[in-house]
Amino acid sequence: MSPLPAVNQPFGDELVLRSIDWLENLPWRQENNVRNQKDKYEVTLLVKDFAPEDISVRTADGHVVIECKHEERKDEHGYISRRFTRKYALPDDCRPEDVVSTLSSDGLLTVTAPRQLRMRQDTVIPVTHDNKAKSKL
Repeated sequence: MSPLPAVNQPFGDELVLRSIDWLENLPWRQENNVRNQKDKYEVTLLVKDFAPEDISVRTADGHVVIECKHEERKDEHGYISRRFTRKYALPDDCRPEDVVSTLSSDGLLTVTAPRQLRMRQDTVIPVTHDNKAKSKL
């Protein structure tokens, strides 16, 4: 029995790595993101299947909550209804009342929370003395 001829195609790990590279560059990978930048925390989601009135953004219990929902409607294949909820933990240096959201004409929702600079202050901590308990040194 003769061995099979060598084929000049990627196989094994090389094939997997090429597949991962291809997946990383798909359009939805860039449109659904969380970015922790120095000056802001930002979430972007592609919500083109929802009308502006179908989208709700709020803060609750230290999270940004994004809800999108539309009732059953007719499309080219029949009828469809959609609903999803995403929750993102708001960083400690972002205030819930400063969160803003914008929706682009092509359906990209951007939720931004500016980071607050926290000044570190020196704190003097008083030392209390307990006169009743004397240590034997």
